[in-house]
Amino acid sequence: MQLLFATCVVVVPALKLAYYVAIILGAPLHREQRVDQILDLGTDVLITASACFGIFLSMRGHFRLSVLQFLGVLLVSFTIGDMSPGMNHPAGDPTPYIVLALAGQILGRRALWMTYLALLVCMTLGALGTASAPHAPSLLTVATVQVERAIISLVIAVIVDQTMAPLRAALTESQSRGRELEKLNANLAQEIVMREKAQDHLIHVQKLEAVGRIATGVAHDFDNVLNVMIGYAAHRDRLADRGMPAVLDAMEDIELQARRALSISRKLLNFGRKDVIRSETFDAAMALHELQPMLRQFFGASTRLRLEGPSVGLHIRMDRGQFELMLLNLAANAADAMPQGGEFMIRLGADVGEKMLTLAVQDTGHGMSEEVRQRIFEPFYTTKPWGYGTGLGLSAVFDILSDAAGSVTVDSKLGEGATFNVRLPLTVPDHTEPARPRSGIRVSRDSVAL
Repeated sequence: MQLLFATCVVVVPALKLAYYVAIILGAPLHREQRVDQILDLGTDVLITASACFGIFLSMRGHFRLSVLQFLGVLLVSFTIGDMSPGMNHPAGDPTPYIVLALAGQILGRRALWMTYLALLVCMTLGALGTASAPHAPSLLTVATVQVERAIISLVIAVIVDQTMAPLRAALTESQSRGRELEKLNANLAQEIVMREKAQDHLIHVQKLEAVGRIATGVAHDFDNVLNVMIGYAAHRDRLADRGMPAVLDAMEDIELQARRALSISRKLLNFGRKDVIRSETFDAAMALHELQPMLRQFFGASTRLRLEGPSVGLHIRMDRGQFELMLLNLAANAADAMPQGGEFMIRLGADVGEKMLTLAVQDTGHGMSEEVRQRIFEPFYTTKPWGYGTGLGLSAVFDILSDAAGSVTVDSKLGEGATFNVRLPLTVPDHTEPARPRSGIRVSRDSVAL
């Protein structure tokens, strides 16, 4: 429409200027009456001004209004020209057909037929004006011409209407689908938020479940610690008889046992709390060795625990609590697969070429079939009896690694154990990042403070 408006702004004045130049040069053209000349010039000025105003309105976003005012001006100009037979008209004036096409294609079906009725009124007024003019042709001749124009306009209106009908239907369907898509997008965004909340809750539940499974082993370790302390306290008189060096040695052993107990309780407190997920750069090798006492709690005396790999120097970036939860879930799964004991081994290494941390978690349990292996990471899928598992542990492992840009695969056959292969991106340690406090407990040689 802006191109059409611009064309009218340029072409209409140019044609009128060429017409008057030809008159000045004495070309044998039709000489109009003065009134007709004024009307002809006035309609051209009106159309040009309307086109300029249409450009202004469309640039301001009032597209429909710009088309309406332009069509109205064209109809008025057409009526004035039809009622003034002395004006110079081009052969076969296309104005009514342009008006119909614009109304049908841009404003819609209702505007098309309203415009057609307005054209009939304009043609009637034009016929009356022409018939009342001096030296006018007979009324029958004028009426015949106008009827022919009305029929041609009707045919054009029907063609435009039928051509635009499928396009309007497609547009309506597209708008309907657009609204449905917006609604689906809103629902999807809400579901994503709900899923993130559910995943956070699931991870916390998994932590609490892991703490519950560790509780028995922790109680056993605390019994050992307390027995040592009670033993020294029970023999305090004998220690006093042996002198101050024996007392100092006993106190040092008591301190070591207390440190061991505090280390276990600190791990449980940090692991069991519900934290906001926070990515940090840490040494995975060191974190694994620090987690070793908690891993031992999953297995009985008949199970051997082995850790292979460097003790430091493998830095990754993720939430440390989720890294620990992943290892504890894999250890819990291995413990369930070895009810009679066996060997649980963790091999830690690095793929230098791809800059990936490699972590192989292997057990000598009963293994799994191909069908079970394909579904092992599905939420709520479990082969354990009712009440002995939720089917969420390995699903949580898969989600944790996916969020950390890592991956996990499993190799297993029935009767041959299982190996979970974990890969995580290695990163450069950030020495400027402040160390994240792992607990609110600090221990010194002289005192224990909360």
